[in-house]
This record gives sequence, structure tokens and C-alpha cells, in this order.
Amino acid sequence: MRQGEALRKKQRTWLDARIRLIGAVVSLWACLLVGVSVQAELKPPPVGEILLDIRFSDKEQQLVREGRIVERTIGEGSERELAFGMALLVKAKPEKLAESYRKATVFEVVQQVKAHGRISGAGALADFAGLALQPNPEKEAQRYLDAQPGEELNLEAKEIAAFQALKSAGAKNPVPVKEVEQLVRQELLARYQAYRAKGLAGIAPYARAKGAQRLAGDELLQAAKGSVYLAKYVPVFYDLLLDYPAAKKKAELKNLEESFYWVNLELFDRPTFVLMHRMALQVGDAYVAVERQFYTSHEYNSMQQLAAALPTQDGTLLLYVGRVSTDQVGGFGSSAKHPVARTLAAPYLKDMFESVRGRVQKR
Repeated sequence: MRQGEALRKKQRTWLDARIRLIGAVVSLWACLLVGVSVQAELKPPPVGEILLDIRFSDKEQQLVREGRIVERTIGEGSERELAFGMALLVKAKPEKLAESYRKATVFEVVQQVKAHGRISGAGALADFAGLALQPNPEKEAQRYLDAQPGEELNLEAKEIAAFQALKSAGAKNPVPVKEVEQLVRQELLARYQAYRAKGLAGIAPYARAKGAQRLAGDELLQAAKGSVYLAKYVPVFYDLLLDYPAAKKKAELKNLEESFYWVNLELFDRPTFVLMHRMALQVGDAYVAVERQFYTSHEYNSMQQLAAALPTQDGTLLLYVGRVSTDQVGGFGSSAKHPVARTLAAPYLKDMFESVRGRVQKR
């Protein structure tokens, strides 16, 4: 019984941390999205057409037309995936706030973010200079030195071997924190370079017990395909999600905004290292932005957050879909955990959309 209670407490804590991070990201993405003009050169579709394409019921469509924030149950592609969705119709022509968004950073307002840095161009170890095993550096360094296939750390077989070699080469005490940190930086740089060169196909798998693997690249591809409505309304961005970086060669993507970051999130008194890719694109009066977390060091496998502002005959339709894959909700009891997670997420996301609507209505 006590073990079960401890597990449920950990799951609630994990979900709360993830939800708060998602909520802050939504808030800033939405700040950008409400800056999209709805002065369409071509006649936009009625809002009902878009909502029908993403399978909103007649009742949900009516609620959106009334200016209500509608929470949507999003189809999940596997037992490990959690998916959250929301829609809001802004019946106004909001001013452009893109510049103010660009000056803001989500990292400054998220409590769990303890450190972050931008990765430039081909990447270099210097880009990761601020990365440290904080909090509890000795304990976390020992986890890396003792790394084995499993869920304690998300590492591929070669990465595990490198840490085991470091352990064999040095004395047991004191724990070589600085050496472990440097090896973590090297492996994050290698993962960044592989993703930047090959996209989802370049993401090395996570080694799990008994020879199993978790393929974050496949999970993110599945998340991208779950945004199929973009194929109709912003097809060039949908193709980019499926075929990054090859699709960047398309002429329509010359105005693509793109950035990469590493982030240290503190979860369960441990550092969680994340590699993050953001892309944003305006096509006519539509604006789409995505954040991919294509590597995380533990607790969850990958994450995609997609926000879109689509012009309609009734105003600007704001859509948000977040998909996170984690072994924490897979396996026994998975079907029961998923609706609980969506219920917990909804109030945070709804607050974010309420703030967007309030800002627009004041203009």
C-alpha cells in the first residue's frame, strides 16, 4: 500500500511539474499568436470548417463560436503518450506582438528551469559551458557512473559504455563530478549535431532493460502526424515537421524562425537535461509555432508543443496541442492514468487562454 501511495505521489508531482512548464510555454506562445493579423488576402474558411477537420463536435463548435475556451481530448498514439488540446476563437484583429514575444524567454518564468543556454550553428562544447549537475551533483554524477539500460537515465548503449569507462578509469572517491559533467556536455553536443543533420532519424534510442529501446524520433514523428490538419491549412509547416531538416530547402520556408537550446529542469531534486528545438513560421495570415524536446535525460522521453493561429471568417482561431511521451504513464493502469493527467492539465491551460482572451478584448 505504501509503495502504491509513493508511486501515485511521484506521478502527481511529475505531472504537476510538467503541467506548470506546459502552461508557461503556452502563455508565451499565445502572446506571439495573438499578434497575428487577420487581414487575409484570400477569403479564409469559416471557423466551423477547421473545427470539423480536427473532429470537434457540433456542441464544441458552437462553444468556440461563442468565445468559450474549449478543452479537447486528443487522440493518443500509444499508452506512453499524454495529449492535451485547447481552442479559442478571438473575435478581434489583435495588434502584432511578435517583437515583444521575441524579447521574452519562457525560461525566466518557469520555476523548474535552473539553467539554460542557446546552441548556435554547428554547435560547440562552449555552448554548454553553463551546464552543471545541479542540484545534488555527487548523487547525480554517481547515477551516470552506475548507468545501466533502464529508466533511471535516458542513454543509448554507447553513452552508457562511456560512463562505465569513466568509472573504471578513476577512483571511487571522491565522485568525479567535473569529469561526468564534461562527458554529459559531449554527449548532448553529439545528440544536437545528429538531430540538426538528420532530424528525427538522427535521434539515438534510449536503452531499456532486457534489450528494449525507446525511440524518441518515432514518438515525435507520431506526434507530428497527429497534427494532420496542418496539411490542409499550413502544408509547408506540416511537411517541415515530418521531414526536418530536408524540408528547409523549400522556398516558402525562407522566413522560418528557428532556435535551439539546452535546459536544466529540476525534477524530483534531480537535474533533467533537455535539448529543445523551436520553429515558427508565418504563412499569409496564419502563424504556426512548434517546440520539440528531442532529448530529455530522465522522467519523460520526448515532447512536442504546437500552437497555431489560423485566420477564419469569424476571427482568429487559436489552437494548442501538447504531446508528451513518458514511461511513467505506460504499462499497467495506463488507460486510467491518461484521463487523470488531462483533467489535471486542463485548468492550467485554460488559465493561459483566458489571459490571452482578456488581453485581446482590452485592445
